[in-house]
Amino acid sequence: MGGVAEPSNQQPAPSRPPRTVSAMVFAILPLVLIAFGMAGLLGQCSFNPGGPQVQVPTVDVPAELDRASRRVDFPLADPQLPANWRANSVNVLTLRSHAEVVRVGWLTGDGHYLRFSQSTATEEELVTADTRQPPQALGTVEAGGQQWVRYRSVEGEEAWATDRNGVRVLIAGNATEPEFRTLAEAALKAPARP
Repeated sequence: MGGVAEPSNQQPAPSRPPRTVSAMVFAILPLVLIAFGMAGLLGQCSFNPGGPQVQVPTVDVPAELDRASRRVDFPLADPQLPANWRANSVNVLTLRSHAEVVRVGWLTGDGHYLRFSQSTATEEELVTADTRQPPQALGTVEAGGQQWVRYRSVEGEEAWATDRNGVRVLIAGNATEPEFRTLAEAALKAPARP
């Protein structure tokens, strides 16, 4: 009389396989393979062992400068640069003074970036618009037979400015000095587009 009666319909607990990391991996592996298979079939996934590849746009500088020349009232230079430099942007900006700026950007052969701006704006206004800070001159440098004023820019960049046949030109970016010189010399000897 002193004992508790045990229910007679209780079944022994089913035995479970041990919970190990390898057991979990083998349980999830089929799901991962199915997911990759579906993504591959639908073209939504690719494998690139070298890491992500950035697609940089390429622009046709002569064609873009022809279009830009219709918007501005000054001749534009079209620098001829090494074949491994790639133009990736051309745009026309209007400054507060209503002066127009035509800007072309290039990736150099070593992967640096340089932009070339042309305008009838004052040098101070052009430098301020490009460097996004009041002009801070660092001295001068000679390139292409002409003196350029060097300016400090943001994010470790530098800017060089001079005049070319009455048009202010500015080169800015994170490139090396030899790359700056390459663009400076090409800009000064480039024929003008009316």
